[in-house]
Amino acid sequence: MGTSGSCCSCEDDLQGDDSKRPGRQARKRSPTEFTIIIDRRNNEGLGVDAAPEKVGTLEIKSVTPGGLVDRWNQAQQQGSREIVRPGMRVVEVNGRFNSAVGLIAACREAEVLHISIEP
Repeated sequence: MGTSGSCCSCEDDLQGDDSKRPGRQARKRSPTEFTIIIDRRNNEGLGVDAAPEKVGTLEIKSVTPGGLVDRWNQAQQQGSREIVRPGMRVVEVNGRFNSAVGLIAACREAEVLHISIEP
């Protein structure tokens, strides 16, 4: 993790010449994971209760009725595997992964969020 209360470790530990920075790391996707797209530009809450895990993910504990994630769920066809449910895990948000703190910080940003979920 970063230092001094930083929200993301992806840039914190790199110092010096920008030309020596490694390219963006790619995370290997699980065949069962899916990505939801949530627009937070109006500063609405996601409407999920999630707990950080030691492996750098967030476990979804509940989905609040009327929240942005619940609206995503309502827009999916009945029986879709892309409905977010308690017990699932957030593994990546807008390219950030392997840091629960980084995932939380990314989820709080007022922008379009691409959230990868692992059932």
